[in-house]
Amino acid sequence: MDSDFYNLLMAYPEDSGRWRTLGREYLYESPWCSFRVDEARLPDGAEIEYGVLESAGFAAVVPVTEEGDVVLVRQWRQPVEGFTLELPGGGVERGEDPREAVGRELFEETGYRAEDLSRLVSVHTSPGRATEVCYLFRCRAVRASPGPRPEPTEFVSVVEMPLSEAVRRVYGGEITAATTVLGLLMVSGTAGGGCA
Repeated sequence: MDSDFYNLLMAYPEDSGRWRTLGREYLYESPWCSFRVDEARLPDGAEIEYGVLESAGFAAVVPVTEEGDVVLVRQWRQPVEGFTLELPGGGVERGEDPREAVGRELFEETGYRAEDLSRLVSVHTSPGRATEVCYLFRCRAVRASPGPRPEPTEFVSVVEMPLSEAVRRVYGGEITAATTVLGLLMVSGTAGGGCA
């Protein structure tokens, strides 16, 4: 660790800047997510209300075929009112191993089976707004039979393209889903710089 960065971290006590939760009220709850409002006291003593979206989290995978193509899904996303290209993935049920969840979701959405599945990273997708964690994996994608079996509420189409093309689309602003961007850049090795 860089010594200047370490010294900066050590200059602040562990609780410096910590908020205190005074109360919590749930305004909406479903099997997939809940929305709550916390009453919180800030370090300067001011009290505020703060909205938090709770989610059990999800798992996503960067599936790369033997030919070097990445397998993505195109689907409508209501919050942004548009179509997105994303990594296959889905919700992790309570107590479920994210590895099992991502294997299931990959097959259901694309008809591919995950081989050589390995964990890349786990990230908070939007820590200022939500509790959601994404468990991100990579795998070798092997076509399986009988093909995709999306859930009744999923209207997805499978899009395959060279990994380099997907990375180009990231830098071109065509692929914008945060965990998809992260996964593609990590697997391509371009996370630290420009398009390869």
